[in-house]
Amino acid sequence: MVAHLPSKRFRQRLVATCLGLLGGSAAGAWAQAPLPIPPPAAEVRAAGDAAAPALTGVQPTAAPAPAPSPPRWQGNVPVAAQPPERLPAPPEVKPPTETLPAPAPAPIQGQVEELPAVPAVPAPAGGCATCGGGGMLSFLGGAPGCATCGTCRHPGCYAGQPHCYPCDASTPWGRLWCGFYCCVCCPDPCYEPRWVPEANAAFFVDPVRPMTQTRLRWDSGLNYLFPDRAEFFWARADGNGRGPALPEQRTNYDSLALYTEVAPTPKFSLFFEVPYVAVDPIINPQAANFGDMNLGTKSIFLDCELLMMGFQFRTYLPTGNANKGLGTGHVSLEPSLLCSLKLASQTYLQSQIAEWIPIGGDQTYQGSVLHYHFSLNHVLFRVLPDSPLIGTMEFNGFSFQDGNFTDPFLGPFQSASGSSYLSLGPGLRMSICNRVDFGVGAAFALRHLGPLQVYRSELRIRF
Repeated sequence: MVAHLPSKRFRQRLVATCLGLLGGSAAGAWAQAPLPIPPPAAEVRAAGDAAAPALTGVQPTAAPAPAPSPPRWQGNVPVAAQPPERLPAPPEVKPPTETLPAPAPAPIQGQVEELPAVPAVPAPAGGCATCGGGGMLSFLGGAPGCATCGTCRHPGCYAGQPHCYPCDASTPWGRLWCGFYCCVCCPDPCYEPRWVPEANAAFFVDPVRPMTQTRLRWDSGLNYLFPDRAEFFWARADGNGRGPALPEQRTNYDSLALYTEVAPTPKFSLFFEVPYVAVDPIINPQAANFGDMNLGTKSIFLDCELLMMGFQFRTYLPTGNANKGLGTGHVSLEPSLLCSLKLASQTYLQSQIAEWIPIGGDQTYQGSVLHYHFSLNHVLFRVLPDSPLIGTMEFNGFSFQDGNFTDPFLGPFQSASGSSYLSLGPGLRMSICNRVDFGVGAAFALRHLGPLQVYRSELRIRF
């Protein structure tokens, strides 16, 4: 038996009636929704065959399994569309509380961008807080630190240098020995050679460091006793030598000398000096003209923060008129050992030991002279950081090892061997930015020999 399905028109009316019973809102929603598409005829026919036993009461022996209904239909009755399940709301994302830095403004044209600060360089190894301080007598005061940057304060190796062994001492002589060892065996790699005004401030000691410079020096000597002693200042003056014709007891002199030094390398220099001399003796007539010029070389062989040592060789040429007392009339050679020792951060001991050797003079009068000079230099105050005012206290000695001199009362051939000129005096030098310095020094005789007073003024210009 075949069941008769309601017609299509009947089904539409039935659906409209049901929607009217559900309310206006549902009806409106249904009206807006597209009408469902009826299933194909085959599906309707299969659904009718499945419902036939319920109407007739006859159970078929083998009925095929009904096809699954489409999502919008259950039998012949459409099913209202269900709203989709609402997903849980995502968790609320809070904005970050940290405030980002504002972007840097673009540099204005022509304005130099400021670079970040350079971090401080750590102190060198070996326990030194600073470099360039200290000294042999650092306990006297001054900047803390040590004279070197630590090369010899601990064992270590540096490129191009031998292995360094530790050398440390607390006594002045021990520090001097360690400083000498460090300078010779393991030089400090961070030491930079430079001109130090207080290390080269003496007036009667030649500076140890080679430097391209020009110096203008004026000397005034008063009461130079027996000026022909060993032919050091005058030639033999008794009428039988190259010096003045009359024996002289004493003389005053003035000398203006131009000194020029050229250093092609930091460790070596050449120099020459030309003086203009005026003498005012008591017995012999006055005279003035160029004196004996000199030239030489200078080299530094030990250079470190604590100690500087150099060698100088000077040659005197007889360009002055010896007969008028303006020169010695012979060649003289003078090798010197120069030294500058750092005692404290602003105090230096400057020294010179030289041997004056006459060549070609009077064989009975000429004689060698060993002379030695020491100067204690200390910075009194600084007008600017690179412009110190330096005070000096200098000791000078001239020891005659051979030769004779003429005494107007006792006659010629008075022995000069064993006598010495000794003097002591202060000085004051102003240095300006390591380029220019000038000052005045004095030397007063400690014994009644040689010049009793010497005043010296200098102007030095470095290039």
